[in-house]
Amino acid sequence: MVAAFVLIAVLQVLAGYFCAKVVQYVTKKAWLGVFAMFFTVVPAVSIYLKKSLVHCEWLTNGICYLGYVYLGFILYFPIYCVAALVFHRFYKKIRLKKLLSMGFVFVPIFLLCGYLNAVNPRLKIINIDGDSDLKICFVSDIHVGCINTERILNRVTDSINRANPDVVVFGGDVLDIEALKVYEKTFIDIMRNKITSKYDTYTVIGNHEVYAGLEDCIMILEKAGIKVLIDEVVEVKGFNIAGRLDQTIQSRKSLSQIISNSGQKNLIVVDHTPSAVEESANHHALLHLSGHTHAGQIFPMNFVVNYMFGPTGDLRKVNDTYAYITNGAGFWGPPYRIGNIPEVVLVEISKRK
Repeated sequence: MVAAFVLIAVLQVLAGYFCAKVVQYVTKKAWLGVFAMFFTVVPAVSIYLKKSLVHCEWLTNGICYLGYVYLGFILYFPIYCVAALVFHRFYKKIRLKKLLSMGFVFVPIFLLCGYLNAVNPRLKIINIDGDSDLKICFVSDIHVGCINTERILNRVTDSINRANPDVVVFGGDVLDIEALKVYEKTFIDIMRNKITSKYDTYTVIGNHEVYAGLEDCIMILEKAGIKVLIDEVVEVKGFNIAGRLDQTIQSRKSLSQIISNSGQKNLIVVDHTPSAVEESANHHALLHLSGHTHAGQIFPMNFVVNYMFGPTGDLRKVNDTYAYITNGAGFWGPPYRIGNIPEVVLVEISKRK
């Protein structure tokens, strides 16, 4: 994991340097190139400020927001520049500098579309057969923090209420680091006042709750009226819902240990990271629900996560077990969704005829 973060940081700096050089080449202003390079490290700076003695939240959140917005630019602007170079090689009637300059218009428009997509999660309905009827609203990866705040929370809760579920289950990564200090009251108020369902609201723990501070996150979730399933089973309308701790927690139990007393009948497994779908299938679960992947969030990362975890956003069967890995409702880091749609999922289990 550390090696992956180091690699991403190195690639981020290199991409930022490339963008800065293009800015300098097009504008002939060295200071703009330096300014462009500075924004490459802004997210890291904002995270440091949050953890330091500097407690000016509007400033650090603003810096964080600008930095994450720019991360999308330094990903797609180099791709545009490479495409422009290839195009110019075969069609020289348009000057290269003009082609590169056009990227400062096309790339932001492209990213604006990705942003509007990201902040508007949609309701998706999937249907499966079971021994009786149950409507589960499954929501994962909201990442309440410096960017994902009231708008997305309200969109999510509106979708939940439109679905009119029997039970609401969150799939982890509901909260992020900034939620603990800045958005606690907003989160609690919206969740308590806007979610309606026939039975209780539950959640499992994701890796970002672990990073943010597990005890603090559990406290906030419970204040919001959400029951946290910590390697345990609850019975809802004849179904056994098993909520697993995320795989990042070493004390996590096996599925056999979790369901030993409740049995396997009408078993629904909720596990944030989709790394144990086979284990659920081996225990003859009716349904396995996961999140975590964000469907890659931004192209071309979708190919990476599909290779690692299997298809996201598609209902599939593993032996006799239905498995669904959701795209997630929010986003992490750059505020964009490109190549996938954020979603709130309504799983309608209907009695076999």
